[in-house]
Amino acid sequence: MERNMADADHRDRINFLRLLLIIGLVFLHYGTFPGSEHSPYSGANSFDPATPIASFVNSYFVFLFYSAVPVLGAISGYLFFKDWMPGGQFYLTRIRSRTYSILLPMISWCAIILSLFVLIRLASPNSSFLSLIEYDLNKFGITQFINSLVGLTRRPINFQFWFLHDLFLTVLFAPVLGLLIRRAPFLGLAIIGVIYFAGINLVIFFRNDVLFFFYLGGLIRVRDWDLDFIAPRTAAIAMAAYVVIVGLRTLAPIYVPEHSMLGDFIFGPGTRILRLLGVAAFWGCAPFLMRTAAGRLITTWGTLAFFLHAIHWPLNQFIKAGLAQVFPADGELSRMVNYMATIALTLAAAFVIAWMLNAVAPKLFSHLSGGRAFGRAKIRTASAAPVAVPTADTAIPPESAGRVPYRS
Repeated sequence: MERNMADADHRDRINFLRLLLIIGLVFLHYGTFPGSEHSPYSGANSFDPATPIASFVNSYFVFLFYSAVPVLGAISGYLFFKDWMPGGQFYLTRIRSRTYSILLPMISWCAIILSLFVLIRLASPNSSFLSLIEYDLNKFGITQFINSLVGLTRRPINFQFWFLHDLFLTVLFAPVLGLLIRRAPFLGLAIIGVIYFAGINLVIFFRNDVLFFFYLGGLIRVRDWDLDFIAPRTAAIAMAAYVVIVGLRTLAPIYVPEHSMLGDFIFGPGTRILRLLGVAAFWGCAPFLMRTAAGRLITTWGTLAFFLHAIHWPLNQFIKAGLAQVFPADGELSRMVNYMATIALTLAAAFVIAWMLNAVAPKLFSHLSGGRAFGRAKIRTASAAPVAVPTADTAIPPESAGRVPYRS
């Protein structure tokens, strides 16, 4: 009974973190301010001197939510190895499940986004929106078509699906990861950890953090480690340290030369270590955050995480551009208004679209949501946080405007 309650608490926490961190990606993928070429993805050395405060806020949330992929990758590995049984049948069953909940929805969404931009190209060949995608529709052959859907050698046209590409590829390597977890768990962790922290390019992956954190999540599940190992006080300290260090990392380029010895560490392994702190902070503080009014709402609608992840870009870019036409974003206040309004309207529009699609075509909505159904989760009376039981046991989140120059 006690174990069942603990498992339910962990399901709640996972469901909460899924949607919370996908909301974080909406912040992260806001991109540049309208009319500005100053990217928020490298910190203070690219702040717009005309709007330093707005630039800091934009860049700060980028670094704050860079921990989203590590958390979601660890959740994915943890859930993949649920009820793990070494053997081909286990892996075949799980890979088949992830084909329906990851690969096929990804292809469908990329086909939708590709069709959208083809229509934009036909309606307005010189539209500025065409610069959002990494593909030149004037030179679009079979190789570009395949890449746009599944991302074999470049990111899919729905660029945030690099995560799903790397996640599904990691799933295909799960038998090897499972063998490491079974035979040499800590050696495997050390090897994959070195690959991650050293930023070694594995070529077939767009980034190596999905592999590392998926393995870590699987190791935690198979070894049955205590998921409540972070005491409340420790969790609060970790989160406080994280939010402060994120601010320092955002401002670091002002004080630390990028190509100095210290800069090489801070902007490379140091930033990746910071993401590990973010994983501990978000996981440890989730039980407290879930008990707030906003936290209960997020947990209740946690099953919308995949749909939001899929639709938030380029939707947010269209909303941002539309707002800039009505209220030009050329000063501190106007840019902050555009920033917050874009995020709020993107979330609202995504929810409305999800509701309408589910009302008209629930099976299509379920497919585009990775096998999840639309609806509020039931509330468990044993906790102040509601139970959110997903319809599939995978964690799919799940990264700017246009092309995001992600640093590893």
